[in-house]
Amino acid sequence: MQGMHEPMAATRAAGAPSPVNTKQIDLIAKALVAGALPGETAGFDKSDRQAAAALAFEALDARAGSAPSIRVETGTGSDGRRLMRLAVANDDMPFLVDSIAHAVSAEGLAIDRILHPIIHAARAADGGFAGLDSKGAKTSLIYIESERGDAKQRRDLEESIEQALDHVRLAVADWPAMTAAMADGAAALGNDEDAALLNWFLANHFTLLGSAHYPADGSIRVPLGIAKAIGDAVLSPEQRVKARAWLDANGGVMLAKSNSLSTVHRRAPLDLIVAPSGDGVVIHAGLWTSAALAASPDEIPVLRARLSALMIKYGFSPDGHAGKSLTHALTALPHDLLLAIDDAALERLALTTMSLADRPRAEVVLANDALDRHLFGFVWLPRDELSTARRVEIGRMITEAADGALLNWSIDMGADAVAQIRYTVDRRQSTRQPDEAKLRAAVVAMVRGWSDAVEASLVAMGEEAAATRLALKFAEGFPSLYRTGAGPDEGARDILRLARLSDVHDRQVRLYRNIGDAEGRLRLKLYSLAAVTLSDVVPALENFGFKVIEEVSTLLEND
Repeated sequence: MQGMHEPMAATRAAGAPSPVNTKQIDLIAKALVAGALPGETAGFDKSDRQAAAALAFEALDARAGSAPSIRVETGTGSDGRRLMRLAVANDDMPFLVDSIAHAVSAEGLAIDRILHPIIHAARAADGGFAGLDSKGAKTSLIYIESERGDAKQRRDLEESIEQALDHVRLAVADWPAMTAAMADGAAALGNDEDAALLNWFLANHFTLLGSAHYPADGSIRVPLGIAKAIGDAVLSPEQRVKARAWLDANGGVMLAKSNSLSTVHRRAPLDLIVAPSGDGVVIHAGLWTSAALAASPDEIPVLRARLSALMIKYGFSPDGHAGKSLTHALTALPHDLLLAIDDAALERLALTTMSLADRPRAEVVLANDALDRHLFGFVWLPRDELSTARRVEIGRMITEAADGALLNWSIDMGADAVAQIRYTVDRRQSTRQPDEAKLRAAVVAMVRGWSDAVEASLVAMGEEAAATRLALKFAEGFPSLYRTGAGPDEGARDILRLARLSDVHDRQVRLYRNIGDAEGRLRLKLYSLAAVTLSDVVPALENFGFKVIEEVSTLLEND
């Protein structure tokens, strides 16, 4: 990889190349805009083109053999805006533009312009760039303008692009061997739905990026594509042991998500296809294609069998309203996740999606993958209620409830009245299963309003006559942290205790457990109209053999 190129102002004025290279820079400037989409050349005047071509010339001139050449500089456009320019010269191959663009976006930098001419670059005797020549090597030249990054972002970006290009080269070079390995795997499975699924993936429905055999001894054999570079990061040895146990118990193949993000084509968790091999597993890593994700479920092996089983279970006719609604529901859901969860979770997801089509509302469904390492959170909100702040807050709530780390999220606006947000949470270090009902109540309260949600909970608890009065008196006094953490049902329970207090000397107490609490652990809530210190309470609890391990105080902001 070439060293970091500091701002050109340090060595020459931007857009003012040496006279020796003026002719070639002029030719590169023309090549950059030839065939470009109109939107990519708007506001790209002569001085901008010359500055871009000068940087591209440097990338081409510094290139050694088949290695990529990367040049980054900061500067100012002809319109006075501060920007960052990036030029990359590389052998022409698939996935280059999207892989580099995703590397830029991953640094939090907005891209303003992308130009990607394919040129023929001639080399001089000393290896330098000798100019554009139809007999020269076919070369991909990528030029990007983005918002300006600081020095660390520029260094990190150059490293990320170098890694992405290395992974692209590995994946492209080993593509024939990887497809042959998957075809052999399909043949070994025989003539069933799992074999049909692998063959369906091979029919341009899966972008293969890596493949390897992982024996039980923890080694890696016949690594292909990106598996040569990332090895155990595809799936850890411990998880491979669990995967083999699952395969032995269930047969067929397992679909899962890797914790490693793809650096090729699309920056998302790698999709894994895991099959038994010897005493270990063989893993094919890649990404579902957009066509595969949009395919009808009755076209996808394994998923079509699950669809048929649901039709039979509920007596739906494929040509009837309910049957068509079920098919539509599975079409709208992400196929890569549907095949990574069990039948029961898929059924809940499908029926919930069907229900939302008839009654749009806020809803939450949680599902674990087969290895219980990833939690998939599906959240639906009325389209008008979706905002960045809500998406972030809901993700925080799910991640915190699962005691995990957020790996990825996506939004599907669709054409329906509700938007779907999907979260992938790494829960490998967690033994706690989040309370789906509690999360649903919190999301519903977020959409319909806290006070309304608390009032509805009070009514559900049998307080129809007093629900409105109690909600008006107490609900708005709860702080936001309590609202998102406890939910409206818990708020209603606490309000009922608070309403029983007669004066500052009165107390109410509630002992309870949360789902997932260890045996022998109790939670105690003390209600008072006056402040109470923990030191006042501890002696009484210790007299009953309890040990206090944590205190959380909530002050209501009302009269």
